[in-house]
Amino acid sequence: MNKYIEVIVIGVLLVFGIFLDGFNTKAETDKGIYYDNVNYSDNVKLNRVDGMNIDYSAELLVPGDFYELTFDVVNESLYDVSFADINLNKDDKYIHYELTYNDGSTINIGDIVKKGEKKQLKYKVLYKKLVLEDYEFDTAFYLNFEQA
Repeated sequence: MNKYIEVIVIGVLLVFGIFLDGFNTKAETDKGIYYDNVNYSDNVKLNRVDGMNIDYSAELLVPGDFYELTFDVVNESLYDVSFADINLNKDDKYIHYELTYNDGSTINIGDIVKKGEKKQLKYKVLYKKLVLEDYEFDTAFYLNFEQA
């Protein structure tokens, strides 16, 4: 019976060791998609960047004020990826939201970021009209990718 338990324990440890070895190899070679090289206008306070999350706050005091974030989408995955979904708030009478490539050109669903490549994007939020009522707005944006 003891020999049977020893064989099971050794087998489990061997399988676990193989799993961890495979996991570590993947972690070292496949960092995935993430944001890097974040730059921002003077009225932005950058708290941190974690993967595909940019934690920041910004101040827009009067109509005409805006802020910009520029950042790289880095593809260190093992595959080419494409933009599958781009979510940002729709413009309203007070705020204009814009997410483009850094040169101002439009990001399209299906645009590819090749493995090992990065694309620089720009996110701009413009305060258009004086707010004279209770008003809340969300400046979050989300990019989703799929294997190309």
